[in-house]
Amino acid sequence: MKKSMSLILIIALLCSIMMAQTAIAAEMPAVTVPVQISLSGTVPDPAEKFVVELVAVDEECPMPKETKGRIYTMEVIGAGNFGLPTITYENPGIYKYTIRQLAGTNPKCTYDDTVYEMTVYVTNAEDGSGLEATAILYPDSDGTKQIEAKFHNEYETETEPETEVPETEQPITEPPSHNPKTGDESNLSLYMILIGISGAVIVFLLAKNKRKISKE
Repeated sequence: MKKSMSLILIIALLCSIMMAQTAIAAEMPAVTVPVQISLSGTVPDPAEKFVVELVAVDEECPMPKETKGRIYTMEVIGAGNFGLPTITYENPGIYKYTIRQLAGTNPKCTYDDTVYEMTVYVTNAEDGSGLEATAILYPDSDGTKQIEAKFHNEYETETEPETEVPETEQPITEPPSHNPKTGDESNLSLYMILIGISGAVIVFLLAKNKRKISKE
């Protein structure tokens, strides 16, 4: 009986510890930073890989898992909306980070070199329910608060070479030949008329001469 009671107490204690840990974990605030990469110009095919870094300013800053040192590296392909892994906070404090995009190797692309400064304020909730985390993100270019880290990469716009249309040679149309009329036809007609008149005169003279002879 005593052994059974002891076993029940141990199980109840373990359950209480697990429930307490779950409650604490549920009260731990977390921050997720959205990242947007946009492209313009003649985008290469296949799409290029881009690298975004989350850098902790202080060693005390919590970081996502799989972080090497104080830098977390995220690799993405092409344009789109992405998100850095969730950062969970266990203690109150002010934590500072920078977010940047590493320049690529494409000589035809101008990579966005904006550096974002992110400050996370972790405080106790007013209702005593645990901790609260508030993230504020500012680009280094101006003081406008952002809700996401935006990087715009611009490629050179390549225009397709114009296809030259070969000029077709127009057939040379020779003007119709109009042979000018010469005076040969008119001269020939005149000759024929003269010959006819001469023939008639000769016939007339022969006939006249014949009549004259017959009278004698």
